[in-house]
Amino acid sequence: MEISSSTLPAVAAECATMFVALELSKSSWLVALHSPVADKVSLHRFVGSDVPGLLALIARKQTQAEARLGRAIRVLSCYEAGYDGFWLHRLLCARGIDNRILDAASILVDRRSRRAKTDRLDAAGLLRTLMALDRGESRVCRVVRVPSVAQEDARRRSRERSRLVVERGQHSNRIKRLDDARGTRLRADAA
Repeated sequence: MEISSSTLPAVAAECATMFVALELSKSSWLVALHSPVADKVSLHRFVGSDVPGLLALIARKQTQAEARLGRAIRVLSCYEAGYDGFWLHRLLCARGIDNRILDAASILVDRRSRRAKTDRLDAAGLLRTLMALDRGESRVCRVVRVPSVAQEDARRRSRERSRLVVERGQHSNRIKRLDDARGTRLRADAA
């Protein structure tokens, strides 16, 4: 089936999307939001893990955009993989928000120039990356595959064991250092 050029604007107009990029940290969340009815990016700061505030903001902006456009719009969000893991992804998807978790190391940046590092700039960069992904530019970054809850639980046991092995080594080394400091280290050749 061939699409004529006269139907392209109508198809593009049907797919109005609101983009939401989340810059997450333990103490605060910065939300960059681009609505299909506004030509600018709005920034909103929340206390870390303020999910009700985030969901209320998205719902309010979505309702405003739908009222102005007269049709439903989809919400597409993203954040970088990291400390928060996958719980936020699952929560957003359960609320009908299409979410992507991006691999932070794969996001394209200009390596030749020095760049400032602020939450505001990072959130705006994430938003641009999300828009590029939505346009079909798959090379701008890698999207993380989200494991199921069962797969995540299966990984937990081996990760916990690895952490405990490292911790055991740290305690052994600490005991050896204390023995050396007191001069009480037992030596095999001293016997």
